[in-house]
Amino acid sequence: MIDFASIIGTINTYVWYVAFVFLVGLGIYFMIRLKGIPILKIHRTSKLALSGTKEGKHSHTVSSFEAFCIGLGARVGVGNIAGVASAIVVGGPGAVFWMWIFAIIGSASSFMESTLSQLFKEKKSDGQYHSGPAYYALKGLGNRKLAVLLAFLIIITFGIGFVGVQATNSATALDSAFSSYLGLENGTVIFGAIIALAAAAIIFGGVKRIAKFSTKIVPVMALAWFVFCIIVICCNIDGVVHAVEMIFTNAFGIQSVGGGALGAVMMMGLKRGVFSNEAGLGSIANIAGTADVKHPIKQGMIQSFGTIVDTLVVCSFTAFVILSSGTYDVIINTFNGGVTDVGNATLVQNIAEATFMGEAGPIIISIFLLVFAFTSLIGYYTMSESNIRFIKDSKGFVFAVRILVIAVAFLSCVISTGQMETICDTFMAAMGAVNMIVVFLLSKFVFRAYEDWKKQEDEGVEDPVFHRSIVQDIADEKKSIITEWE
Repeated sequence: MIDFASIIGTINTYVWYVAFVFLVGLGIYFMIRLKGIPILKIHRTSKLALSGTKEGKHSHTVSSFEAFCIGLGARVGVGNIAGVASAIVVGGPGAVFWMWIFAIIGSASSFMESTLSQLFKEKKSDGQYHSGPAYYALKGLGNRKLAVLLAFLIIITFGIGFVGVQATNSATALDSAFSSYLGLENGTVIFGAIIALAAAAIIFGGVKRIAKFSTKIVPVMALAWFVFCIIVICCNIDGVVHAVEMIFTNAFGIQSVGGGALGAVMMMGLKRGVFSNEAGLGSIANIAGTADVKHPIKQGMIQSFGTIVDTLVVCSFTAFVILSSGTYDVIINTFNGGVTDVGNATLVQNIAEATFMGEAGPIIISIFLLVFAFTSLIGYYTMSESNIRFIKDSKGFVFAVRILVIAVAFLSCVISTGQMETICDTFMAAMGAVNMIVVFLLSKFVFRAYEDWKKQEDEGVEDPVFHRSIVQDIADEKKSIITEWE
């Protein structure tokens, strides 16, 4: 395992150099071409995302709001707790600043990929819409080999990598909080089995059950985490100003701690930020494509708002919980056991315990992690199912993916969180680079669709409707196939 981890670590470093160019470079290009829509029109994107809470209750297909909740459920996971802790420990407090910057850039990428996913979606044998990078690579570019590669990358990255990170982090936190009380010797394995069995109960119910589950759990989960963080931050209110100072002084290498050099701090911010909000990775595009909407731009705007909420809101709360607890040295030596190369949820558990909660702190954090990981896990299953249905729309293949995801959720608990994160990061970088290239090649479709959306809104249309004729000339030029729009 040591040799394997070393090899993967080396590959991970170089793959991320490539991914950085495409995730950041093309993200900036998309933001410029979209004239800052995800940020400058956040009032509109938030209104679209948070309206329609009753949509889909009496429909077999997934509604726009349900797709938003599945997407937010997938985003708001272990990365918002353990990922932020890892970014701060390894990259220093300045990594938080770069997480913010890359989230803003990534919101444009999320807009682009989610809109494309809607344009090139198709209905499968289960009566649901399915889409994602594989679908728009095949139907948009006509490249079957590239599409199959993307489908496999999605399944490996999220069905194995992300599921594994979520499960191992939550199982480790549960082990830390409960095993001593219950007298368990193999707590992570036992809790891993519980997580896997609970996921199976939802996963085998299909995409619509996942959608219903997410609409009930995700809003409550996010609100509860905000309340918890506010309580902890208020208890350390004197440290908030210092926390802000640490973020900005370390962001540009003025104060060299953690990851040290500016490049290392930026890269850590990018890695953990992308792991958390998933912008540009194609994962949220898979979820966006399941929604039954009248115009593809609607899901583009909604999912771009999800990126902002995940990082600028949820991750920021976690960051201030950690950084308001003391100086960087105190955080490392007192709450992280003096370790500077690995950070996880245990750091947040220790801070919660020391702040005011005592022994209840680790238990509360572990419960949050369990719920966060669980909603993310079933979201990643949704992506995996869409992609296996793309390769072959067969009940046998779908069953195999269900078993794979459940098995990974259990088996990942015997691997250290650090090793699992490195494996996941490597596939994540590869997925992001390939997906962003495809999104760039098909970007004309999105820009044209947005022109149509804006035109209808300017004319007073409250809920714009899309027609295939709007982009038919582009489709003819690229020999693209759009089947689900009139």
